[in-house]
Amino acid sequence: MAELNPVANHWGVFFDRDGTLNHHLTRAGRRGSPWCPEELSLLPDAVPAAEALRRAGAQLFVVTNQPDLDRGLLDPEQLDRMHAALTAALGLRKIYVCPHTADRGCRCRKPASGLFHRAAADFGVDLGRSWVVGDRATDAQAGINAGLRALLLTRVAGRRSGVPGLWYATSLTEAARRVILRA
Repeated sequence: MAELNPVANHWGVFFDRDGTLNHHLTRAGRRGSPWCPEELSLLPDAVPAAEALRRAGAQLFVVTNQPDLDRGLLDPEQLDRMHAALTAALGLRKIYVCPHTADRGCRCRKPASGLFHRAAADFGVDLGRSWVVGDRATDAQAGINAGLRALLLTRVAGRRSGVPGLWYATSLTEAARRVILRA
């Protein structure tokens, strides 16, 4: 008799990282990602929102584009240290990273859905019951491409992305409430 996967058919929440769970940085007048753990600063409601989602039965993941790896600006060891801290703080199952720049045309860079499918295979996640939460239309589109429901953080009430079929929230607290009500 085959052994059952204890998390098969469970649902998950896939977060974008920068601008969704942690603050962006400004470098040379441009919005950027942290390059070391000392620069990683979680948004104030990230931990309570993650706790609420886990209590509701969600497996939590991060799917993030980190093209500064490809550009040689981000040290992989620093990224690992940041992700270990993020995983511990939020109770994440795993963080999936696309290290490529947009010009590479890979299947793992959002809005492509490759990393969502990899997580589903790795952890028995039912993508049709799952959500993606991000701050950009490409985050939402990647989730939709993988068959997830999508929620976009707008930070400004009433602001919309133009991507049809999205849910919206102005905070992670509100996003967690909306997801839990529809889980």
